[in-house]
Amino acid sequence: MAKKKQLSMTFDPHHIVLLIALFVVGFALGGFYVSNHKQSQEATQMQKDTVISQQAEYTLEEVALHNAKDDCWQAIDGVVYDFTPYISSGEHPGGGAMIKDCGTDASQTYATKPPHSDYARSLLSDYEIGFLK
Repeated sequence: MAKKKQLSMTFDPHHIVLLIALFVVGFALGGFYVSNHKQSQEATQMQKDTVISQQAEYTLEEVALHNAKDDCWQAIDGVVYDFTPYISSGEHPGGGAMIKDCGTDASQTYATKPPHSDYARSLLSDYEIGFLK
């Protein structure tokens, strides 16, 4: 009979220590990330809840005072929005088209010119500051 070759597995103790150390560091970093991410989400939700609970009611006359590119409020379907940061960002696909509606009830414009996407509607809550009286 032919002798079978045996597979010899020897580990250098230094390699084992290194592997264990890498595992421990990776595990610790992963736990740190998960913990911070969860805390960040909780803080963001608390901020949103606080803002919602502190929202005011505004008259259309009050909204009308904010009628410029650098101070733009609009009422849409009974909700008041401060779009100043959005306009300043230059992200609106229609360019400066929304500036003409600063200080107004822009419900009709928002609904029709052009019809806005689901993505556009999802952005509204970021700018919500209150409700129309």
